[in-house]
Amino acid sequence: MTHKQSIAPLPCTDKPKAMGFVRTDVSKLHAPRHASEIRRHARTLGYRYVYTVHPPGDEPDPIGYVLAMAAGLGVEAIVVFELAHVNDQPALICDHGYDLETVCPQSTWTRTALSVPGTETGAAC
Repeated sequence: MTHKQSIAPLPCTDKPKAMGFVRTDVSKLHAPRHASEIRRHARTLGYRYVYTVHPPGDEPDPIGYVLAMAAGLGVEAIVVFELAHVNDQPALICDHGYDLETVCPQSTWTRTALSVPGTETGAAC
């Protein structure tokens, strides 16, 4: 007689997915703490947190790097500790179809209507 193990499927969730973005050149020695606070902030806002992106230090376009990761992970929001991580320009994220959340100060920038087909209203970056 053989024994079969059943593997339960992962529970489905309707929560939107979010990922964190930490630039070591911005956070410096605070990067681990910032990553933790980003993860906690996203979960508090009701997101299903999937990943924290730390672009390589020699990456010439860290924002492009995180946008490529976001597309691959299918997230709806990118969470940063502060706007310095996106060169103080929320539109660099929002114009590509993602909401941007900051921990400090706690703020939300919504994706632009042009980047989301069928969206008629909403604050833009």
